[in-house]
Amino acid sequence: MTLVQIATLSFMQGFTELLPISSSGYMVIASWVLGWDPPPAAFDATVHLGSLLALILFFRRDWLLILKTLRRNRDIPLGGDDDLMSMQILERYRTIGDMRRRLSLQMSMPSINLLKAVGLGSLPAVAIGAALYPILTSDTVRAPQVAAGMFIVTGAALLLGHHFSGLRLTGRDQRTRSKAIDHADALIVGFSQAAALIPGISRSAVTITAGLTRGMPLVVAVRFSYLLAVPVITIAAIVSISQVLLSPSETLPDIDELAIGLAISFIASYIAINLFMWLIRRLGTYTLWPFAIFTVTTGLIVLVVWYG
Repeated sequence: MTLVQIATLSFMQGFTELLPISSSGYMVIASWVLGWDPPPAAFDATVHLGSLLALILFFRRDWLLILKTLRRNRDIPLGGDDDLMSMQILERYRTIGDMRRRLSLQMSMPSINLLKAVGLGSLPAVAIGAALYPILTSDTVRAPQVAAGMFIVTGAALLLGHHFSGLRLTGRDQRTRSKAIDHADALIVGFSQAAALIPGISRSAVTITAGLTRGMPLVVAVRFSYLLAVPVITIAAIVSISQVLLSPSETLPDIDELAIGLAISFIASYIAINLFMWLIRRLGTYTLWPFAIFTVTTGLIVLVVWYG
């Protein structure tokens, strides 16, 4: 791999991995547009590791709080609607009634139960990925036109999430829930995460939307989505490493190439997650629809070029 390939693919994977725009889809499209071969498994594992480290660093307080309270099984706060949005934005949604009291409801749950929810939510992607691995890694599924079509699906999911979040804030969604994430929530979000095994479907987009359809506040849906990403990205990296170890013919990049890829992916992922959380704090539910327009536009352009 050339330095340009390493820098481009590392930055693209890292920056899009934690944004709701599908890193796998953009990797497929980039390889097609630039005429590059798919990166080696060792490189793929390395750039995923960079995203994982950025994710753990950003949510380090969440994981530390879980670990600190695990033995005593204390309740830990997950957040509420007004955690990520200023009162000025909330005022736009305010209607008749005591909206401040309703929106101040905070979700919380015992740390051990949250870990169980994360584990349960991770099972569908792991099971489906293992069962359908040959199909999911085939050239048919990883074709540019498939990724383009799934970009449109991702955009539709983001618009749906925007809709449900708006319903909650305007009071038309009566599920003013403050209860913990239950098994049904974890499984529904987990199965949506499994759909992201298809290139072009964004993992964070579909999991955040699934959480919003279950009545979670936006902050809780985002936080649970990123907590679920840790085991899934870890397993993806392990699978890539096992491919390297079990395939004698696998070409191993130089250690300096892997180091560069790791560093760029880590920096790009950390920038991306900070950008996304900053946008949510400033724009709230309005953060989702620009990403929806972006992914749908990308999908349509690729389809027009492919079939044109």
